[in-house]
Amino acid sequence: MSAIFDASKIQIKWVGISIIVFIVAQALIMLVFGIANVFTLGIFRFLLNLILPPLVYLGTGYITGRISPGITIFEPAIGSGLIVTLSSFLGFNGRLNLVLTILLAALAFILSLVGAYIGEKQQLNKNKEA
Repeated sequence: MSAIFDASKIQIKWVGISIIVFIVAQALIMLVFGIANVFTLGIFRFLLNLILPPLVYLGTGYITGRISPGITIFEPAIGSGLIVTLSSFLGFNGRLNLVLTILLAALAFILSLVGAYIGEKQQLNKNKEA
């Protein structure tokens, strides 16, 4: 279990791959938002905007943790935190608000970390069964 949380072996390649997975997932979510905003009103639109982004962070971590050949827990978390921070500084999230950026980056980091942990645990269990 402690080998899973060994932060001394961060693989930059998997940080990059997790960023790519995040960008693809984010593009799909933007497509869903585009379609949903046409067909939804009020509270349902609000719930989509509230629920889907955190699921993207969790899903990005899970996918990266699941497909990586080694143990990659921190890589998707770092990638998601970087993407949120960069998108905020580049103005993709509206106005730059430093406190909000820190909170969103922390949320993205934690959710991706949890997703990666779940993905790695499933990968380890699958390898034990084989």
